[in-house]
Amino acid sequence: MSAYAEPPHPPKARPVLAIAIACFVLGCGCGFLVGVLSVKGARELASNLFRSERAAQVNQAIAVDRPAFQFEYAGNWHIDTESKDYDPDHMFSIDSPGQSFLMVVVADGELSPHVAVEKQVEAHTKKVMKEATKTELTEWGAHAGEGVLLKGKHLGISPGTIRIFAFREQGTTYSVIESTYDDDRANVQPGFDLIARTFRVKEP
Repeated sequence: MSAYAEPPHPPKARPVLAIAIACFVLGCGCGFLVGVLSVKGARELASNLFRSERAAQVNQAIAVDRPAFQFEYAGNWHIDTESKDYDPDHMFSIDSPGQSFLMVVVADGELSPHVAVEKQVEAHTKKVMKEATKTELTEWGAHAGEGVLLKGKHLGISPGTIRIFAFREQGTTYSVIESTYDDDRANVQPGFDLIARTFRVKEP
């Protein structure tokens, strides 16, 4: 499995690009299916153009408890269970009311956090944020690992950030991709923080 996913851009190409790249690592590591994402993104673009961001309802958190991990997310966010690539234990996207999202990709193989992050950065800077500045990260919530914060313009249009982070626990590599626009940051950040703060990997 892997830790790969590409973000969105004006409106909601996020789960699209994200899922395509995620499929790459989840598959076996031979190349990412960015095309799949772009098709979904184009289809959802019109319906999401007028969706506005709202403050994350962290005081109404929803708990997720899976065999290998657990976490909480904002009450007015939702997990995209309709995606054909949705897998509650290996790949899923938690979407805000607007265009922001956080994707989790769980790789059961020997994928290193470094490789997982490199692949994600390569895909995002090639397809979504070509002129991004990069800042290295070493922590996400209570987890130590490797990561990069990309800051620039989604598709050269809207200023935003993409945070990519990967860590390894219990023989499994977890990758997290956060994507939002600068204008939405104040409403979205508490939702990202809630997931990071509550995400725990269980003992086998």
